[in-house]
Amino acid sequence: MDIAERSKWARLLTAVTTFLLTFAGVLPAVAVDQRPNIILIFTDDQGYQDLGCFGSKTIKTPNLDRMATEGGRLTSFYAQPVCGVSRAALMTGSYPIRVGEPGNRKLLHTVPHPKEITMAEVLKDAGYATGMVGKWHLTQHKSGAPGGFDPATMPNAQGFDYFYGTPLYNGFTVQVEDTKFRSPIFHNGEVVVEAVESWDQITANYTREAISWIKANRERPFFLYLAHNLPHIPVGASEEFKGKSAGGPYGDTIEEIDWSCGEVFKTLKELDIDDQTLVVFTSDNGPWVETTRGMKPDGKPFIPRDHSGNAEPLRGWKMSAWEGGSRVPFIARWPDRIPAGWSSDEILSTMDLLPTFAAIARGELPAVELDGKDATDFLTGQSQTSPRDEYFYYAGCLVTGVRSGPWKLVLPRSNQPLGLGWWGRMIEAVPQLQLYNLHDDPGETKNVASNHAEVVTDLMKRIERARKELGDIDRTGEGARFHDDGPRRLQVPVKKQAGNSRENAKAVPSKYDGFKPLGNLRFTFESGKLEGWEILDGQAGHSVSDHLSLPRWQNMPFNHQGKFHLSTVATPDGFSDKQTVVLQSPTFVIRGDRASFLASGGFDKQTLFVGLFDAETGDIVRAAGGPKGPQMKRTIWDVRAFKGKSAFLRIVDRNQSGWGHLTFDDFSIDGTLQPSSAQEQ
Repeated sequence: MDIAERSKWARLLTAVTTFLLTFAGVLPAVAVDQRPNIILIFTDDQGYQDLGCFGSKTIKTPNLDRMATEGGRLTSFYAQPVCGVSRAALMTGSYPIRVGEPGNRKLLHTVPHPKEITMAEVLKDAGYATGMVGKWHLTQHKSGAPGGFDPATMPNAQGFDYFYGTPLYNGFTVQVEDTKFRSPIFHNGEVVVEAVESWDQITANYTREAISWIKANRERPFFLYLAHNLPHIPVGASEEFKGKSAGGPYGDTIEEIDWSCGEVFKTLKELDIDDQTLVVFTSDNGPWVETTRGMKPDGKPFIPRDHSGNAEPLRGWKMSAWEGGSRVPFIARWPDRIPAGWSSDEILSTMDLLPTFAAIARGELPAVELDGKDATDFLTGQSQTSPRDEYFYYAGCLVTGVRSGPWKLVLPRSNQPLGLGWWGRMIEAVPQLQLYNLHDDPGETKNVASNHAEVVTDLMKRIERARKELGDIDRTGEGARFHDDGPRRLQVPVKKQAGNSRENAKAVPSKYDGFKPLGNLRFTFESGKLEGWEILDGQAGHSVSDHLSLPRWQNMPFNHQGKFHLSTVATPDGFSDKQTVVLQSPTFVIRGDRASFLASGGFDKQTLFVGLFDAETGDIVRAAGGPKGPQMKRTIWDVRAFKGKSAFLRIVDRNQSGWGHLTFDDFSIDGTLQPSSAQEQ
């Protein structure tokens, strides 16, 4: 077709178009894609309190405060305690321990396997333009690849059409020059800055890139993930903000991020797409507060206090297992959809954003088990109840607790638990089970476990369900995803204590309390045998045990007397809370005033206890148990009322939940074995 003919057809097409537009009122309406744009703004190491609308008195955030006024706030919103795992949970809608990783290796900074489906892939498949500006931190190194990072684990291979930002973090020291590490900046698959020497301009640069991308994609639904590198150290701020905040250098970074958010909102209004855009603002974890290494009193000075944030009134900070580690500020704004000024203390998490975004984008979720819940009705005010009724706290692959409603259960743990590597320096010991009412006590200061046994029992059932489905430091979850051959491997292996070893060389030696026996009759099991005890019901695979500790609690030994003790948890192959058993002692006549013994594990009046029984009536006259922890606790009974009576001990374990076992040792009383019970079994 020559130029003249093309011109004729062009004029004809113009005429037809004009005709159709003139009479558009009598033609069917053309469908317009009404799905909202989605912008997710994700900061790095920003504390719970570090916004004006969350209580900061030193950091000014007028744009984000206005966003909260025009939208909604969540005050019990959870990410994860560390950067990489937090981003993995966000992108996959799953607890990081569930997420498949290359080579089935569980890293302290999670790297999702290329076969994992991300939030960006879900939205891209739904027809959205997908762009990312900022910190990725879900990649692994590969020699010879651009910048030294595996392209299969970079944003462009994980659903993003566009990427401008850093593959990992901006650093790990207070000043850039404190280390040889320098971060590159990528533009899609190309390194455009080989080594960033100052982070003062990064927020302004990201803002420019984000606005440019929004303008270029305004004609179709889009998803923008704006993941700021700051306020992670080394902090930085442009000249306009440097030295201006009462919050110091850290406050400068937050105030510039607030300015950036204001520029994004201004752009949405200028493009007339503000009303059709959902904007979410949150952080990846709590503030990196580490004034000395590991927060040790005599540790080497590290991060000045004005270079990190605040999580008040919460306890803890980044890497910790307390609230301040994973509970973060959350604001969402969607004009005419999210009620203005709305606020809720219901539980929600970053994992819930993937299914929520998928629902409003009419996208298809991955055909795998997700931990995230669709919160569309909750966020838009159609429901006052969050779809999430629990949140599990993990440090790496170690489950440390669970929250449901106002209640948070904290599991006992050792100092710097095995398998956590550098992360473990911020995890201190918890000697016994702890329960907190976070509504009344957000700072986790008052342990009320002894007053709410039924709450503890419920939460322990949730813990056991999580251990079974997701896993734990010593257990691979049934629902964990693996895309490569072979078993799960921890980045920092836990050296296993052999289940039936008589040496237990790796365990910490037991520390017996040196208690003086209360009489001549003792059960210490030092022969390595049951010593007249018998199994009445069930089975105990290794009822007389010489283990020094449970595998996860090698730094918190049983503290038994001597070498052996009675156990309902030991098996020939290790340990199991699933076995149930009832053990009974020989019958004896009580001659003294008191009886004493050591026990660890759990306690339930119906299913898990050490009981003293009247041998004539069969009635239980005393009952006790373990401290719901790994170490033995001494119990002393007043038995004066039963002097002269025949009695026996019974250890009842019909419990299969967390701490659903007992260890027992060092029973003493002034008494006499009855002749029928005097022979050793």
